[in-house]
Amino acid sequence: MWNRKSKWNLLLFAAIVLLLISSIFFLWMKTNIEVRSVVEEQYQNQQLLLTRHIAGTIEQTLNERVSLLEVIAKTDSGVPEDNFKSDIKSVYDIAGLFYVVEYVAENGTIVSGYPEEYVPLGLNLHENDVSYAFEHVNDTGDVYITDPLKLMEGNYGSFIWVPVYEGDIFRGAFIAIIKESDLKDRYVVESNSSSYAYLIDERGRILYEGNQNYERGALYVDIFGSNVSGLQEIIAEQINGSEGNGKYFLLENETIYEEKLVSYSPINWYNQKWSLALTSPSSEVDRLIVSVYLKLFIVAAVSALFIVFVSSFVVIILFNWSKSLEKEVGEKTQELKESNESLRAANTKLKELDRLKTEFLSIVSHELKTPLTAMRTSSEFLRESDECSIPVRRQMLDIIIRNIDRQSRMVDDLLDVSRIESNRMKYHKEHVNVVEAVHTSLEMLSTVLKEKNMNVLVEIPDSLPSVYTDRDKLVQVFINLLNNAVKFSKKNGTVRVSAQEDDDFIEISVSDNGIGMSGEEFEKVFDKFYQIDSTSTRKVGGSGLGLSIVKGIIEGQGGTISVTSEQDKGSTFVFTLKKSMDEIDG
Repeated sequence: MWNRKSKWNLLLFAAIVLLLISSIFFLWMKTNIEVRSVVEEQYQNQQLLLTRHIAGTIEQTLNERVSLLEVIAKTDSGVPEDNFKSDIKSVYDIAGLFYVVEYVAENGTIVSGYPEEYVPLGLNLHENDVSYAFEHVNDTGDVYITDPLKLMEGNYGSFIWVPVYEGDIFRGAFIAIIKESDLKDRYVVESNSSSYAYLIDERGRILYEGNQNYERGALYVDIFGSNVSGLQEIIAEQINGSEGNGKYFLLENETIYEEKLVSYSPINWYNQKWSLALTSPSSEVDRLIVSVYLKLFIVAAVSALFIVFVSSFVVIILFNWSKSLEKEVGEKTQELKESNESLRAANTKLKELDRLKTEFLSIVSHELKTPLTAMRTSSEFLRESDECSIPVRRQMLDIIIRNIDRQSRMVDDLLDVSRIESNRMKYHKEHVNVVEAVHTSLEMLSTVLKEKNMNVLVEIPDSLPSVYTDRDKLVQVFINLLNNAVKFSKKNGTVRVSAQEDDDFIEISVSDNGIGMSGEEFEKVFDKFYQIDSTSTRKVGGSGLGLSIVKGIIEGQGGTISVTSEQDKGSTFVFTLKKSMDEIDG
C-alpha cells in the first residue's frame, strides 16, 4: 500500500509533469500562430507581386495595341485611296490580339476593315443610332474605350475608338475590338486550385470572375449578399485605384466558416479604370506549412512521452524542437525570398522590354515620318512648278520612289519579325551560289557604297560548294550585314566578305574596320529593337530590327550566327549554312 507521503509525492510529480506538458503545448500553439502569421504575410506579398505583374502586363499589352492605332491615325497626307486598308491589315497582323479593325469615315460610315468577313461595310453609325462613341472622339479628339459590350456571336468585347486627323481636320476614326475571351485565354490559367481571379470596373461591377457564378454587370459585393464580412472595404479600395492585400470572411448563420485572402492591383487603360484581384482561401497558407505542423506535432508528442517517462530530458527535447522549428521556418522563408527575387527579376525584364518597345515606337514613327515628309515636299514642288524641267521632274520623282522603297523596307522588316516570332517564316530552298548572292547584294547597295567610297573585298574561292537555302533570304542577310558594316565604318573604309567549308556547312564572314562595339553591346546586338547608344547610330537611323531578322533567318534554316568586335577596330559577323545535299553526298 502507498503511504500518505508517497501519494503526495506522486501527486506533486504528476502536477509538475502536467504543468510542463501544458507549458510546452502552450508554447507550441503560440509559436505555430506566429509561424502561420509570418507565412501568411509572405504568401500575400507573393500573391501581390503576381497580381501586380499580371495587371501590369495586361495594361501594357492593351496600351501598346492602342498606340499602334494612334501611329497610323496621325496622318499629314490625308486619307489614302484604299481607306487605310493596307495599314489596318498590318496593324492587325502585328497586334495579334484584335478581333477586328475598322475605319469609319467622317460621315459615320464604315468604309474599310480587316478581317473583311467581320466588317459591316456601308453601315452608317448615325442612321443606326450607334454613334455616341464616334461623336465623343470627334468632340474630344481623345481615344475612347467602351465598357465590354455583347457582340453578335455572343461574346463580349471592348471597343477602342481612335480619332483620325489630317493636321487639325477630323477625318473619321478607327474602331478595334478586343474580345474578353481572347484576354482570358492569354492571361488566365485554369487550374485545380481553389484560388481564382476576378476583374471589376471603377464602379465595382463584375467584368470577369473565375468561378463564373455571377451575372455580368452585377456589383461584385452583392454576390455574397449579407453572408460576408470585410469585402466591402476591399472593393472600396479597388474602386479608388489602390493596390494592396486584404481578407474577408464568409458567414453562415452569422458564424465564420471560411476566410479568404485577396491581393489586388489597378489596370489603367485610357478612360477605363479596372482592378484585378487574386482570391485564395486561407487553407492555401495551411498547405504551405503542413510539413511544419506535422513535425511540430511529432516533436510535441515525443516531448510529452519523454516528460512522462524521463522528465530530466525536457530541456534537451525543447532545445531540439526549437532548432528544428527554426530551421524549417528558415527554409520556408528562404524559399519565399527566392520566389520574390524571381518575380522581381521578371518585373525588371518586363520594364526593360517596355523601355525598348517605347524607344522602338519612337524610332519607327520617325523612320515612317521622314520619307513621308520628303515625298510631300517633292510632290508639292511638282504640283506648284508648272514649268519644271524634265531633269528636275525626274529628280523629284526619284526622291519619291526612294522614300516609298524606304517605307516598304520598314514595313517588310516589321512583318519579317512577326513571321519569325510566330514561326510563320517560309523558306523556298534551292541550290544557291554564294558569290552570286554577294554580288547581287553589292549591286543593290551600290549607291550606299559609292557615297562613303567603301572598298569591298570578296575573298571567296571559285571552288566553294553551293549552299541549300532561300536565295532571296540569303541576299537579305548579306544586305543587312553589309549595310550594317557601312553604317558603322568611316569613309574610305574596307569591308571584307569571305567563306570556307566546315564539314557539312559553309562558314561565311562579313567584317569591317569601323568603330566596333564594346562587350556589353555585342552581347545584345541581335536583340529586337536594340540600338547601339552612340552618336553614329543616331545619325544613320534604323529601327534595330535588321540583325534580329538576320539571326531569325539563319537559325530558322538550321544555321548559326555570332559576332566578335573590338572598339575602334571593327566587327566580324560569322554565320553558317548547310551545303547543298549533292555536295555533301559527293
